[in-house]
Amino acid sequence: MSDVTRTLLFAALLTCWGCQDRAADKRASAQEIRVLTDRTASHLQKLFDEYNRVHGVKVIANFVDKGLLARLKSRPNEADLVISKNAYVIELAKRRGLLSPFVSPAVEANVPAELRDQERYYTAVSYRARLVFYAKDRVRPSELSSYADLAAAKWKGRICLRSAVHDYNLSLFSQLAVADGLEQTNTLLTGLDANLARTPQGNDRAQVRAIMDGKCDLALANSYYMGIMLGRPDQRAWAEASAVFFPNQKRRGAVIMRSAAALTRSTARVKEATALLAFLTGDYAQQYFARALLAYPVKRGVEIAPINRKLGAEQGLLNGVFKQDIVSLSKAADMRGPVLEILEKLRFDRKR
Repeated sequence: MSDVTRTLLFAALLTCWGCQDRAADKRASAQEIRVLTDRTASHLQKLFDEYNRVHGVKVIANFVDKGLLARLKSRPNEADLVISKNAYVIELAKRRGLLSPFVSPAVEANVPAELRDQERYYTAVSYRARLVFYAKDRVRPSELSSYADLAAAKWKGRICLRSAVHDYNLSLFSQLAVADGLEQTNTLLTGLDANLARTPQGNDRAQVRAIMDGKCDLALANSYYMGIMLGRPDQRAWAEASAVFFPNQKRRGAVIMRSAAALTRSTARVKEATALLAFLTGDYAQQYFARALLAYPVKRGVEIAPINRKLGAEQGLLNGVFKQDIVSLSKAADMRGPVLEILEKLRFDRKR
């Protein structure tokens, strides 16, 4: 065998080994999917483990506490699928060109059109209502009506709230601005600012604890916190001192806060990411969101948690069924800037 022949044969072997390595990499990548999320491991890891068990696809998740949008923008190749507790953030990611549209008959069958992006860039996977928690011994449900009513003078010095620019409140105010207009939202925020009992601080549960402690009589918080607190011995007393009121039931309905998922712009695993997206809207995941996380499922026919069936009974709701105000997240995103301007003008989060 000549030297030239040996060289050509050796090059061919190297090429073949390279082909095998690339084929192995492709097989490995097909057996895993990368997720970026601002939800916690305690919320999602069991779902990911079940998906791996059933489908043989490992979900590698990066859980970030804050800055999901900035992380996705700075590391666009890090994830195939992004999941946020606030769909409002996913809408902003769409606007910044960080997402890819999905094609999934399963998702479209599972999720009502009003809970999906019209251009198929994302879908809601669960939701919760932004509710008024009130002191059972100091407030009657007949005294409550709408979000706008929180600006009434009768509530002066009686309301507790976390930071107004936290995503939960900013999303609520932006959605109200779509439904009611900026002028009425300005009136609400001005009155709400005047009615605060203390400097905005803490998280949603801290506001409910403040009601028990007598620091205020009303607070805004997400629906699932009632069940969460009732299930924790150290927080049960906070929940038992309060009841929840679903605003606007005689009009548009209570504002809902959606958790959403989307394919990232950079994913090469479109098929795998789409399959995981469909799984999140299917029966197993929807039952998990409802029972384990006390959220409301997006798939029709999936029952809500027993504790959620009791919410709103004091105001006459049956089996926890309430009227929902499903506002366009695209339109709400348009209101984000103007709402922030109002809050900044009011210096809403200032020390009191």
